[in-house]
Amino acid sequence: MGDKFSRDEKIAWSQHHIARGFTALEKLLKGSAGKYATGDEPLLADVFLAPQIFAAINRFQMDMSAYPTLARINEAYDELPAFQAALPARQPDAPSSA
Repeated sequence: MGDKFSRDEKIAWSQHHIARGFTALEKLLKGSAGKYATGDEPLLADVFLAPQIFAAINRFQMDMSAYPTLARINEAYDELPAFQAALPARQPDAPSSA
């Protein structure tokens, strides 16, 4: 996208495509998710999904109100110490927020 589009246009484009994926995933998980995406224990699906939701919310300002299952699962991720330790800002090479 480079310099052809404004920051807002880039975010809107990203939100559109994230919404397509989240809509499909919400439909898939709505009746079958446990505390986490595939049950009551975090599994590989959660290891993949957690950073996707994190980036959608924090990088692309995604409103999660249309995705209650994903929002609930994300809240469960926030309680996991290993997932918290893996956050980008907690990495040794993360840029300082000066």
